[in-house]
Amino acid sequence: MEHFSAVQSIIRAGLNGDAKAVDKQVRRLQSRLRKAGSEKEVEVLERLLHAASETKELAPSRVEVSRSLVTGEELSRDANPPIDRETGAALCEIAFPSDEIVTPVHGATVGEAVEGMIEEWQSAALLSSMDVEPTKSVLIYGPPGSGKTLTAHYVANRLGLPLLTARIDGLISSFLGTTARNIAGLFSFANRYRCVLLLDEFDALAKLRDDPQEIGEIKRVVNTLLQNLDERRRHGITIAITNHDRLLDPAVWRRFESQIHIDAPHSDAREHMIARFLKPVPASPATIKLFAYCLAGLSGADLERVCTAVKRTLALNKSPQNAASVFDALVGVLSKAPHLENQAAWMLTEDLEAFVSLAANDHDLRLKQTEIGEATGFGQSKVSEIKQKKRHLEVAERFVAQ
Repeated sequence: MEHFSAVQSIIRAGLNGDAKAVDKQVRRLQSRLRKAGSEKEVEVLERLLHAASETKELAPSRVEVSRSLVTGEELSRDANPPIDRETGAALCEIAFPSDEIVTPVHGATVGEAVEGMIEEWQSAALLSSMDVEPTKSVLIYGPPGSGKTLTAHYVANRLGLPLLTARIDGLISSFLGTTARNIAGLFSFANRYRCVLLLDEFDALAKLRDDPQEIGEIKRVVNTLLQNLDERRRHGITIAITNHDRLLDPAVWRRFESQIHIDAPHSDAREHMIARFLKPVPASPATIKLFAYCLAGLSGADLERVCTAVKRTLALNKSPQNAASVFDALVGVLSKAPHLENQAAWMLTEDLEAFVSLAANDHDLRLKQTEIGEATGFGQSKVSEIKQKKRHLEVAERFVAQ
């Protein structure tokens, strides 16, 4: 096998956990491949090295949280969460900090807001000099699959604290007295230990209190929840998440010092997510950009599902992991989707040449004809020919009419 000695050295360094040696041997292999004229293989190795370097640089560190901010006992792994006395079901789930912190992909605004909060907790002494404390209550809202829960886990992990997750709809009982007791039991448990409390599906209970369908007893239960939220600030950090922020009472909004809206990811965030979700498939920047172009408007969870389906298709079809095969797999996956609201995705499944025409004529996409040709398998000369015909304009009328 050609270059086997270099491959052997890479494997040996990897098994020994010597990252520097791995990097050195990969560079050695690149040099040999370059001399042999294997430029595509050299580019693949370069992308892998760049991705590994980027991951190391972005690896977040934990924050030391002052005991004056988060009080209570250390939560051990053998602690039993509170239960609903009527059903015996646990009122919350406990997740302990992991050695690997999964960093959610956000746009600049959301990313700055999340990191800003963590910086507050890291700078408690500095804030104290101005007679203020770090934010202790956060409301995260946005559409399903946008990464709200992942963000809460990320925050707790950065703080090195266990995360107690309680679904509000799981606290609600047909007996209102039981619901109030469940709320009190949950907060009593959370306040006893050093932890972050996550209230999921928060809108299930904290609805507009002037709703004519609501009865007095429910309103009192809501008030119990609000009182516990107020008390919770003395003990630790609370995060609430909801898909339906419009259902929340203004009094609920006032209980949270910070509100973060996470929407569907923008183009840069989509590209970052797609690159992550497609691994270990070696996708070029042009392929990733075309994926992001077709999948605009999808949530992070939807992007992951599409990328997983693409990888599954490549594996089952035993397809070579080249740009054309990855692109064909995307076409196959999207063609099975029930309804495509994105014009680019719809055109991709209805008329490939029209899609190439759309991409080649879209100046905002910022892709050269050679890149589109390589990513789609059409080739640069064919892309140039298709671009001139502007077939996408004719096909777009069918998209509007559907």
